[in-house]
Amino acid sequence: MNPSIQNPHRLFLITLCVGGASIFAWLAKPSAISKSLPKPVVAISSGQILDGLPVVDATLPLSKPFNLSVSKARIFPNLASNWVELGEYLAQLQRDSGDAAYYDYSESVYREALRLDPNNVTAMTGMAWVTGGRHRFDESVEWANQALAKNPDCTAAFGIVGDAALELGDYDAAFSNYQKMTDLHPDLSSWSRGAHLLWITGKTNHAITLMGQAIRSGAPYAENTAWCRARLALMQFNQGALLPAQQAIQPSLDSGSKNFHVLLIAARIAAAERDYNQAATIYHKMLEIRPNLEALAGLGDLMFVQNKPEEAEKFYQQVEALHAANFKSGTHDHGFMARFDADRDRNLPEALRMVEEHKLTHNVLEADALAWVYYKCNLIPQAIEAIKRALAQNTPDPEIHYHAGLIAKAYGDFASSRKHLEQAIALNPNFSLLQAPRASLALDTPLTSTHAANP
Repeated sequence: MNPSIQNPHRLFLITLCVGGASIFAWLAKPSAISKSLPKPVVAISSGQILDGLPVVDATLPLSKPFNLSVSKARIFPNLASNWVELGEYLAQLQRDSGDAAYYDYSESVYREALRLDPNNVTAMTGMAWVTGGRHRFDESVEWANQALAKNPDCTAAFGIVGDAALELGDYDAAFSNYQKMTDLHPDLSSWSRGAHLLWITGKTNHAITLMGQAIRSGAPYAENTAWCRARLALMQFNQGALLPAQQAIQPSLDSGSKNFHVLLIAARIAAAERDYNQAATIYHKMLEIRPNLEALAGLGDLMFVQNKPEEAEKFYQQVEALHAANFKSGTHDHGFMARFDADRDRNLPEALRMVEEHKLTHNVLEADALAWVYYKCNLIPQAIEAIKRALAQNTPDPEIHYHAGLIAKAYGDFASSRKHLEQAIALNPNFSLLQAPRASLALDTPLTSTHAANP
């Protein structure tokens, strides 16, 4: 990390000493809202805004308080506080479900609150969250800064500014804002953010410890804790610790959680253990909740490794169809699709177009996707430059090292290639159904000469 940060481990050291609980404001993906949400209504009155809101599944814990909040807004439509409360429920429903339509619903509600009270800090941070979720980070930071101008101790605003910095690959700024958030209010929200950032920047043990702290602190909504369990399990999975990863998510699975992240890592663990039937069952469970790209791709990969290419192709085509539908609705999934295409040598010109939307990125995961697509398009000099950015933070992700190994091999730097391929396998020999066997095969190929590329 940049030496201009006085103490990069301060976040970790402070937070081990403090306890607390709060709402976790991170972005999450699909859970159990309704399977088909109505499109948001462009409203010109408070009544039209409320009439355009979705009907929430009555079996969900948030259904009753959400409906009560809607009723309060109908009865007292001139109170900004009622609209803010409604916006917070809609935001939580988005985190639970991952449905991008909730950004539209939330925006209409937060804007009504700001119309009634232009100085409402919570509504400003709500708008910061909405625009950040849509990957409009400049707007997100602008809204958050407006909130901080009104309330310099607004923890949610610091978190959102940190989120934007993390997505843009400005990890020093992310550390700074998460630290301010933690100093003001140490809780699940600040600790889990810090833990994820520590993992991204290569401080794995600190990250795992801090995420455990976040889980123990609890949160008002079970799905927020479930996200933390899934993130902890992913950290452990990337280290090849399949049993600890399973243990991390088991409490959420036992409680019947339908959190997208929990189910996805559960399926990956089952696949890594070669329990393909269990992995398929989990993926199908995800699709029963709502269509999503990861489950369809996972089912296709399960078919592929079981020598059923025609069945695999059917699932892959469903991935492409869903991506097209998502694109029309404004859902941001280009990063996933670029990786999907590169992993399977599909639609490479389109994958290149998508990743080059962020060709100057310093976000390590985006840089890794960029390098991987460049490699698949035989643009090796560009791949080398991008993979250096992906490796800059020492993120303990076996796929990054796998990609680095193949890129170095293509360039002729066989010593570097072996180093990265061995590191990928050492981290987790079963990191991917499709790619892990290819990493092992690449290591079995004689690598005898060296070159000065050294990614």
